[in-house]
Amino acid sequence: MTDMKEQLLQRFPVLESERLILRKLLPEDTAALHRCMSDPVVRAFTEINPGKLLFPGRLYRYFEDSYRFLRDLHFAVIRKGEGDWIGLCSLQYWDVEGHKARLGYLISPAHWNQGYATEAVKCVMNFAIDTLGISCLEARCSADNPASECVLKKCGLRESGHLATPGRRSEGTPLKRYLFERKFL
Repeated sequence: MTDMKEQLLQRFPVLESERLILRKLLPEDTAALHRCMSDPVVRAFTEINPGKLLFPGRLYRYFEDSYRFLRDLHFAVIRKGEGDWIGLCSLQYWDVEGHKARLGYLISPAHWNQGYATEAVKCVMNFAIDTLGISCLEARCSADNPASECVLKKCGLRESGHLATPGRRSEGTPLKRYLFERKFL
């Protein structure tokens, strides 16, 4: 395990933006997380294995297990003033040596179209680039999810083609691939 991962295991970062706090998922987030990820509107745009959604505890353990080896960094998205859980923003498939990761995010439908996804993604991107030294971020979104595409474009990612979607819940809907690449001089 790298030094950076060891540091993160000792102290998981808390990130802040104007309206949000992004922190490690906690057991008390389980019900809101499960409710959000089980929502059919959200499920249509996520790739999580449906078996993980059978029980709230199983879903939480999935995320808790990811913290053990820090293959993924999952941040709970919390509104500052209200203190309520409204979503998740993640760096997935983190490759320390390759300086790359995949961005993932979801916001509870009650909080859509308020700029929270863009704010959370920008916050996590800044952390990934400035603290983790990530130079390449990939994100994927369904071709029938223009709101997510808008978030990615606002955050500086550019479209980079389409991906096959084997086993995807919404068969026949291609995924668009977006990239952010930091060039070093």
